[in-house]
This record gives sequence, C-alpha cells and structure tokens, in this order.
Amino acid sequence: MNSGLLLHKLLVLVLFFSFGACSTFTTVDSNFRAKGNTLAVIAGLDNEANLAAARSMTDALKKNSRFQVLSQKQVAQSLPAYPTKIQGPYKTAYFEIEIDYSKTDVKKIKAIQQKLDVDYVYVLWTPSETVYNEKIHQLHIIAQMFESPNAKEVGNGKFAATAGRTDCCLVPAPGDKDKADALKDMSEYVAKEIAEKMGMQKKTTASER
Repeated sequence: MNSGLLLHKLLVLVLFFSFGACSTFTTVDSNFRAKGNTLAVIAGLDNEANLAAARSMTDALKKNSRFQVLSQKQVAQSLPAYPTKIQGPYKTAYFEIEIDYSKTDVKKIKAIQQKLDVDYVYVLWTPSETVYNEKIHQLHIIAQMFESPNAKEVGNGKFAATAGRTDCCLVPAPGDKDKADALKDMSEYVAKEIAEKMGMQKKTTASER
C-alpha cells in the first residue's frame, strides 16, 4: 500500500471516530441476546443515499454475523412499495440528528416485519448529509433494531460515514467511489458491533485465526 493511500485511510478513520461514531449500536437491554437468526435491513427513506446504506449494511451483516440476511432484492420483492418513507426517530436533521425515538412509526415497521417474516428488521434512516469546506462529505445515519412479532425495539444507534481528507489544499473533493468506500468501512464496523452485542458473532475457523 502506498503512503498516500495509507494516509487517506487513516484520515478517514480519524474523522469517522472524531465525529462521535464510536458507539454505533446499543441494545436496550444490556443482557439481550438474539433469539432468532433471520434479519432484513430496511431503508427508512426513499432516497438513493438510504438505499446505498441499506445495501452496504446488508452485505456487511452477511459477512460479519451469523444472521441469515435477506438481500435487498428479496426485500423489494416482498414489499411492493419499497423503498418507502417511514417516520424515523428524530425531530430534525441538519448538521446533527436530533433524536426522538417516540416519533418512529412502529406500526408501519411491524407491518413490514410481518410481510418479510423475519425475526429482526434493522431500519436505517439517512436524513442529512454535511459537506465541510467541499473536502469532507459526511452522511448522517440513525438506526433501530426491532424484534418480531410486535416490532419491539431491542437496539439503536447513530453514526456517520465520512469521506474526504484535509491534509492538503490541493486535494480534490471526494468522488462517488470515496463515498462508497466510506460507507462500506462504516457498515463493516457497525455490523461487527451489532453481531457482538446481539450474540451473533461469526465463528472464526482455524485458518482465520
């Protein structure tokens, strides 16, 4: 790996954590462990950024957990109107997401969960994106995990995918690939935390140790 690419990755990681994304998933009950193993990731908004986040998180959970995760294609086939807007757990979302979990449309999520026939749905919302000096793009995400059959909330989190660097004034603004890479890195991190806190870590083989 060349020094420029390494520096880029390090800066992205520093920015990722400096914006308060260290606690990306918390269970409502600290002793909670998953009782089932089927899961679907749902985009809570109908914009492309939210769909990209849902696709990325779906791939990350498949890779980093023991959940049997529905593909986004399977989700869309089971939900004719997908993606659709679901009222999320926030009052406002500009530079920061102002959290209010009482605002979530749990009734709508319960109906989605029943149609998908899965043990858990993990709903993601991407209500805002912040641009700093045209060099740093940050996608703000808030999410909740719900358990069947009554869409009981069992976990939640707020985090951000950050693309860009500020080490030189000549550095170009991040492109689509930079943003996709940042989203992928964020999803990997969050998926591992979800798996750990829900007791669904993927077992490592001898060759992986």
